[in-house]
Amino acid sequence: MEKRVLIAFVLSTTILAIWYYFFAPPPPQPTTPERKPQPTARPEEKGTAPPEAPPPAPIERVPEREIRIETPLWTAIFTNRGAVARSWNIHHRPNGQLLLGADRRPLELIPQERDVVEKLGRPFALRSREAALDRELQQATYALSAEEAVLRIGKGETRTLTFTYEDPTRGLRVQKAFTFFGDRYDFHLSISAERQGRPLEVALVLGPNFGDQSIKRSDTYTKTPPIGILRAREKTVRVSAEKVPKEPPQGPIAWAGVEDNYFALVAIPKSPPASASFSTHERKETIEDEEITRRFIALSLPVSGPQEYTVFAGPKDPKVLEALDAQLGGVALEEVINYGFFSSIVKPLITWVLLPALQWVHRLTGNYGIGIIVVTLVLNLFFYPLRRSSTIRMRKASALQPKMRELQEKMKGLKKNDPRLQELQMEQLRLMKEANPLAGCLPLLLQLPIFWAMFILLTVSLDVRQAPFVAWIDDLSSPDRWHVLPILMCVSMIASTLLTPTPSNDPSQRVQRFMMAYVMPILLTYLFFWRAPSGLVLYWMFSNLVGIGQQLLINRVLGALPSPSQTEKETRKRPPVSAKS
Repeated sequence: MEKRVLIAFVLSTTILAIWYYFFAPPPPQPTTPERKPQPTARPEEKGTAPPEAPPPAPIERVPEREIRIETPLWTAIFTNRGAVARSWNIHHRPNGQLLLGADRRPLELIPQERDVVEKLGRPFALRSREAALDRELQQATYALSAEEAVLRIGKGETRTLTFTYEDPTRGLRVQKAFTFFGDRYDFHLSISAERQGRPLEVALVLGPNFGDQSIKRSDTYTKTPPIGILRAREKTVRVSAEKVPKEPPQGPIAWAGVEDNYFALVAIPKSPPASASFSTHERKETIEDEEITRRFIALSLPVSGPQEYTVFAGPKDPKVLEALDAQLGGVALEEVINYGFFSSIVKPLITWVLLPALQWVHRLTGNYGIGIIVVTLVLNLFFYPLRRSSTIRMRKASALQPKMRELQEKMKGLKKNDPRLQELQMEQLRLMKEANPLAGCLPLLLQLPIFWAMFILLTVSLDVRQAPFVAWIDDLSSPDRWHVLPILMCVSMIASTLLTPTPSNDPSQRVQRFMMAYVMPILLTYLFFWRAPSGLVLYWMFSNLVGIGQQLLINRVLGALPSPSQTEKETRKRPPVSAKS
């Protein structure tokens, strides 16, 4: 019995093993056991784990998008990646004057080159010394307060655009709020940045550059190198992208920004920071088969805690800047316009004389070139009495030159203690006082401040920027591309020099007179006027032409100039100069 039971058990086990080997279903996939919430341990229970903190909420990714701000005066494009401005176009001045780029396309004021943006950032970016945080601030997509893609702000209207970025995992929160006005170039900007409830130390970027981006070259006249500008300790400091100081300027900083000849981006902080810093970048470009180096400069203002700014982004119009300066309580914002080293003389000449006169003629004729001609004519008529007096004195000096040489010959053989030397020297002083050849230079010296003021006006005034004259001269603030005006100006300089009397008719100085009459005008034209603004060359050329007419009239009234041989004959007829023994 037991044997049968054992045999039956073995057979059953064998059959079951064979069955499971061939016909058994596949094993089920392992599943993660469902976690059930554990009951909270009571304080009196012993041996229980402390409560776990709830996990941080995941960061909500904001899609990247752009928003376009349109006003009657300007248009800007902002991107929520970094909450920065990507494009800035200015359409008009307040007086309605159309503003275009040098290529006659819409005026773009912000650089678009990728390497420049990667190195220096975009306007209104926030930078940090912490590399990881800096990348995060640049790449983060901020939440926008506006849903529309285009934000239109009419005249008299005000709109606020807020960018917000939050990272709960790090307790990071950054916010920028822009308040724009429909009929103004300035706007308000407020910034707050904190981490774990504490102020985050960052820096606000202004730039890189701000000006007509269609102009690639920088030269002495039409396009200065990019400039960083700030007002600190009652002084205006300009820093060229070509030469940045090693030590950052110290404050308090009343305002700071970047500029070119005609446009500026300037931030006026409500709480002036203690310093500012500059960053630069260079890139090589090939223009018209010539390799050039373009330079870029950006300025950074430190931000520690909530900060508010008034930001100006527009043309350097004197009236606009003066009105904003008065609104801000007087921060010398008009210093944004660069009148040069002699601003104390040049600025009044431009503001009270030259620019009003040009504007008045422009209202009558519609042409600033004609305005330059009329102003030049009036100025030369004003200086005519001085020119006539100068010619008379130069004639006297020329007539007395042989006698002066005779005195010099007599003094050569005398000793210092010889009483005759003193007598001859007194005679020489009397002749010099009578002739006073230096007085003949007075008209030229008086014209130099006006010439310099006209040069500054043509390089900073928006009135003459892109103002046409005739035919091929379509911009008085740019060089004559055919160089016709510089050549005509050179010819007028030669003619004017030949007609102007000289203090000496010494035949031995013929080479010097040739150099002054021919070589010097050619050198001056090539070195200083070949690529000068057309308006400046027009002013100098027409001034020469009017001067030639005046000199011909003076020569006709006073008589022709004596030749060197005639002067020598007249000198021989005079009694010799003698000294008492």
